[in-house]
Amino acid sequence: MAKAQGPFPNEIKKAFVSGDSKSLALYFDRNVEILLIDKGDVYSKAQAELIIKNFFINNAPKSFIVESENKDETTNFAIARLKTNKNDFRIYIAYRNNSQKPIVNQMVISEVQEINE
Repeated sequence: MAKAQGPFPNEIKKAFVSGDSKSLALYFDRNVEILLIDKGDVYSKAQAELIIKNFFINNAPKSFIVESENKDETTNFAIARLKTNKNDFRIYIAYRNNSQKPIVNQMVISEVQEINE
């Protein structure tokens, strides 16, 4: 699969690579839909940060690579692969850009079931 060379926000990439839930939460909308492996709901920004913090505690990031992305007038999305100390995960992130920064309103984190490369 070709890796995207696009405008996915670098700040969000850095937060994933470093496992920094607090920095990542700076880009969350007031309410964020999160589906983590098999559990999901719409959470407040603070709740979403705790969920991601616990995820990073249990899955220390090693790398984050954007594999695909799409932009249109209202919503942008990216699909990335997060390699951690325990497993590989596919991350789907939907976000919009306001005048100051990207705002994440949906995130789906699922385990990659294929054999690691």
